[in-house]
Amino acid sequence: MVIIKLRCDKLVNQKLRTYGIERRKIENMLMFLTNNLVNKRKPEYHEIKVKGIPGTSSQYFWGEDEIEVALNAEDCSSTKTRRIYFIQGLVHEYRHWVQSQIQNVPSRRLNYTEEDIDNGTDNYKKNAYELECVEWENLIENLIKFL
Repeated sequence: MVIIKLRCDKLVNQKLRTYGIERRKIENMLMFLTNNLVNKRKPEYHEIKVKGIPGTSSQYFWGEDEIEVALNAEDCSSTKTRRIYFIQGLVHEYRHWVQSQIQNVPSRRLNYTEEDIDNGTDNYKKNAYELECVEWENLIENLIKFL
C-alpha cells in the first residue's frame, strides 16, 4: 500500500482554499489511483512537496520528491475550468512522480525534449508515459465532483 502526504506551500494552499478543495481528499484520490495501479504488500509512506509556480505550465523533475504546479490557467474563462486545470496539472505531474518513484521508469524512456513539448510534436503527444498522465487527467476530471 502506498501512502501519500502532500506538503503544499502557501501558494498552493491558497489555491486549494480558493477552489474549495480539501488537500486530504486529493491525497485520498491519489492514493486510490496509485494503489489501484501498483500492488505493494508493505506500506510505503511518501511525502511530496507541492510548490506553486507562476505561469500556466506545471512540471516535475525526474527523481525528485517535488511537484511544481502552475498557479495560472491557460484559456480558462470560468472558475470551474480554472479549478479543473489546476487539479489536472497536479495530477499529471503526480503521475510522472509515480512513474519515477514507484514504478522506477528511467528518465530516458521519456524520449522527448522541451522543444517537442513547446511544438506539440508526436514525439511528445504520443509518448506512452505522457498518455498515461493524460489518462489520469481524464479520470480526475470525472472524479473532481468528489473534491
